[in-house]
Amino acid sequence: MDRLRVALLVETSRGYGRGILHGVWQYIQEHETWSILYRPCGFGQVAPSWISSWDGDGIIAFIDTAKTARLLKQSGVPTVDLLGELIPKPQVPFVAPDNQQVAELAVQYFLDRGYQSFAACGFRTGLRPMLDQRCLKFQQQIQETGVECALFTPRGGGKEGPSWEREQEQIARWLQGLPKPLALFTCNDTRGREVLNACQTHNISVPEEVAVLGVGNDDILCQLSDERLSSIDVDPQRVGYQAAAVLDSLMHQKPVSDLTLIPPRRVVSRHSTDSLAVTDPELATAIQYIRRYACRQIQVEDVVKQVNLERRVLERRFRKLLGRSPKAEIIRLQLVRARELLAETTLSNTEIAYRCGFNSAAYFMDLFRRKVGQTPGEFRQTSQSSEQIV
Repeated sequence: MDRLRVALLVETSRGYGRGILHGVWQYIQEHETWSILYRPCGFGQVAPSWISSWDGDGIIAFIDTAKTARLLKQSGVPTVDLLGELIPKPQVPFVAPDNQQVAELAVQYFLDRGYQSFAACGFRTGLRPMLDQRCLKFQQQIQETGVECALFTPRGGGKEGPSWEREQEQIARWLQGLPKPLALFTCNDTRGREVLNACQTHNISVPEEVAVLGVGNDDILCQLSDERLSSIDVDPQRVGYQAAAVLDSLMHQKPVSDLTLIPPRRVVSRHSTDSLAVTDPELATAIQYIRRYACRQIQVEDVVKQVNLERRVLERRFRKLLGRSPKAEIIRLQLVRARELLAETTLSNTEIAYRCGFNSAAYFMDLFRRKVGQTPGEFRQTSQSSEQIV
């Protein structure tokens, strides 16, 4: 039987696109081998004209221009879209990160750090609709908590938007006019880096005045300077794997879902958010102590000893700022670490329970199931399904 011929029209100058290729590769390793035609296709670039008459079997593509959409439609070849910005979903299946869950993860991340002032920064409206959606969902999530969220919109410059230097000035002036400390969500890591540059150029302190969170977790972009960018890992390997699975079904004339959304994996914290928006010195001390020692079997009494407060006063201040008790914060951080160990290691439940400060594996497993909604084994299987790719 001849190999199926599949074209990959994917932008790979960023970690996201490279992760997608890893995911496609993993799918091929586990299933029948495809003959791959790879053509780098950057954002805004048109697919090669020959694709409209290409006699292949399947295409996985970043479709972000109307001409590319027309060429792929003319080809009649089964296609999976990775952007979902131009072709109606019933015509071409769409696989991408779940922006709703990305926004929810970002909001909770900032709320856990005590922030009360929020903003989101994207690109010119309409340039990348999926990124517009990401910022709007963050704004909506914040507003549902009863707090306002500022949204940056570039001004001037006509159809092309303002120049890079002009936009940097606009970002800086916008940030200078917002209340501090500020939690700032950026639509992707490229925008996050641009915000960090604007802050550095205009003497805005990161993360003390503005904590910046990107999306994509591109290793190179996030660690390009001393001000390393915190970012949400949107699991591009799994996006690629699922895109390949959908295309495989299409090529074998099996029914597929029009829309496949992949949940984000986690927030990867770096320098740009390494701060707490806590003005209460006793509370800040307590939170820092818990974050440092949560997995060392500490009790609330140990936290009380670090501050000049009675336990009931500390409890009240915790609930006012974070919406939970000191004990709940200890458990939350223990489970955060447990999830990391389950996703990234092969340690047993007993060893993980010990490393996270739980008294027994049985208690850890029961608590994990109640809080996370999965057993540790189920969580590991889900989270490591794409870890094998890299």
